[in-house]
Amino acid sequence: MIKDYSNSDYKSKIRIKKDYKIKKFSNPYFSNVSKKETSGGFNTKLYLKIILVIFLVYVIIYSDLFKIKSIKISGAELINQIELEQIIDDQLQTWRWRLLPQKNVLFTSKKKITRAISERYGLDEIEIKRGWQKITINIKERISYLIINSQSKFYFADKQGIIIREVPTAETVNYQGEFPILNLPDEINIGSMAVTAKMVEFILNLNDRIKTLGIEAESYQSGGPTEITLITKTGWQAHFDINNDLDISIENMQMVLNNKVKDLSSLEYIDLRFGDKIYYK
Repeated sequence: MIKDYSNSDYKSKIRIKKDYKIKKFSNPYFSNVSKKETSGGFNTKLYLKIILVIFLVYVIIYSDLFKIKSIKISGAELINQIELEQIIDDQLQTWRWRLLPQKNVLFTSKKKITRAISERYGLDEIEIKRGWQKITINIKERISYLIINSQSKFYFADKQGIIIREVPTAETVNYQGEFPILNLPDEINIGSMAVTAKMVEFILNLNDRIKTLGIEAESYQSGGPTEITLITKTGWQAHFDINNDLDISIENMQMVLNNKVKDLSSLEYIDLRFGDKIYYK
């Protein structure tokens, strides 16, 4: 028997038979629906990714892995290092935007630490470096030339008359004789100019000169923008004008001490503010 493959009915029968054998049936009305859309199963990969992200956030931000555990300070000479460490540690205990701990070395604000230190000390330089679980502070202190006593509080001042930092009262004993002490009636703040640079220079020169004469200064008193009073340890005082020639003023003071005053215990003051017109009592 010869099969006629050109017959369309025969071809359709063969196609139906093949479909039946492979058991593949499709509904033309749902041919575009994917398996993912019809699946309602648990998305394990998505939830694992979320858990991984949460874990990494915790490790990076809140774990001890990046927490600062040591503070190293270099360059502190007159500044109390323990006091400076406390200022830094106080800053590390705060939070940035109430979410990120400053104790974490990745989120430590060097700007905030610098500002906190500058509010307490006048420094020429502050350098902050972050390392693995540590922070290093390199400072360069501004040179102190004068101690200023203002309302029973003591401060270091630089050569420009700018207040550098407060000195604990108990520590002032360590600096007596090394730094002249200037008494001011007004309240002063760190970073402010307490006296002029000219007055600082005059006090330093005067303090050096009287030492060569065997006169010990207890302190100095400001009597105005241009007036300085030397208060000696024996009790008598000498009034100066910083605009006058210091050499001439010293010569006039020596003349009174050597030729006019017989008993220093009875001397109250020598007024040298008016040139060759000298007054004493």
